[in-house]
Amino acid sequence: MDRCLGNYEIITIVSDETWSENCYLVRHLPSSQKLLIDPGGDAGRIIQAVRDHDGDLKAILITHAHHDHVGAVADLQRNFDVPCYVHQADNRLLRQAHTYALVFAARNMDPISEVSLYGQNSGPQMEHWPIETIHTPGHSPGSVCYYLDSFVFTGDTLLYQHIGRADTPGSDVAQLQLSMGHLLQKLPPETMVLPGHGRVWSIAEARDWWQGVRMDPPQYKQFGGI
Repeated sequence: MDRCLGNYEIITIVSDETWSENCYLVRHLPSSQKLLIDPGGDAGRIIQAVRDHDGDLKAILITHAHHDHVGAVADLQRNFDVPCYVHQADNRLLRQAHTYALVFAARNMDPISEVSLYGQNSGPQMEHWPIETIHTPGHSPGSVCYYLDSFVFTGDTLLYQHIGRADTPGSDVAQLQLSMGHLLQKLPPETMVLPGHGRVWSIAEARDWWQGVRMDPPQYKQFGGI
């Protein structure tokens, strides 16, 4: 699915049927520069999408380091020689991603050797990309959301009428609830939420939903792994 929001075109590339993870190819229309958010699987399809849209791929941004969100990174870096940005609190998880892929999905995934880590009060900084990185720990220690213009990529922090799983190693449901409250208060109501799985919705819709479920929010467990 393609959509244009302001100066940006967003192409959604859904991975295999098991995980149905949303990878986003974002293109800055005036400059034709491109970013990838969470290339989790089906590297061939993602590579083809990058090549089918004009402009230079500048970087890969990761919302969190679970294998279903980083599985295609090594292949993409071999093809395009671009940096991959990950919050430093998820560095250990990133290093273990290929093991989790084998255990949870019986999937061979190349380890990621080149990564650009950033800390609590920083994030990727690139021309034409006024990205605000919001640390939202809970689903994983280094989970982040990337806010740009009128939309936000939330990974598995916030999905349609669900939060991410908080019963896996390194997760914390109380911390995720705090992160949710911060995110929903911080962003404007008209902000479009582009999650790591499932459909798009808005911060206004998420606020209304959160009021009724915040003490015991449903977790996204539509597959057996993480």
